[in-house]
Amino acid sequence: MRLEPGYLFGMALQTVPEPRKVARDLFDLNLPRETLWTALALVVVVNAALGVLAGMMFPLDAAQVGSVLSSPVLLGVIEASFMFGLAWGIYVIGRMFGGQGSLSDAIITVVWMEFIFLMVQALTLLLTVFAPGLAAITMIASIFLFFWVLSHFTTESHGFASTGMVFASILGFMILTVFALSFLLVLLGVEPAPMTLPN
Repeated sequence: MRLEPGYLFGMALQTVPEPRKVARDLFDLNLPRETLWTALALVVVVNAALGVLAGMMFPLDAAQVGSVLSSPVLLGVIEASFMFGLAWGIYVIGRMFGGQGSLSDAIITVVWMEFIFLMVQALTLLLTVFAPGLAAITMIASIFLFFWVLSHFTTESHGFASTGMVFASILGFMILTVFALSFLLVLLGVEPAPMTLPN
């Protein structure tokens, strides 16, 4: 495996039809833990930069979407926290269910997903200018791609037998997490920003 832009782009495309093969190739690199955390920080920063660019091209009204959604910097911080938590979640929860994956495998999974979504986000930004309809389709497709990559990489990392069961578990844990966070925000007195319809 070569860590070159063209080769990595080809692997990113290969991830869709052959996610477990790509996962094995990446896991076999045996990169140092410090390198993996640095790579995760790098892709998060680049993604935040794309968010800033998108905010400059298509500014959002904070009164309509809330101060968090209108701030690329805050979104970047939230995304970084989510990616860090996701890496630990893949490792810890997988181990709880008898998996054999390592924390390094979990970090690689998150880094690779973030790398792929950097390309998807760049494509979506470009399509928003020239073909808004295709941009919306791309955004929807990216959700399915997220679960596709996460499920297969987690299955390969931990040595689970069924990707379908891994997908169902991931979906269930995410739903529980959303409910738990929503309940916590309610306890803290945080209310959703009021939405105003255009005249």
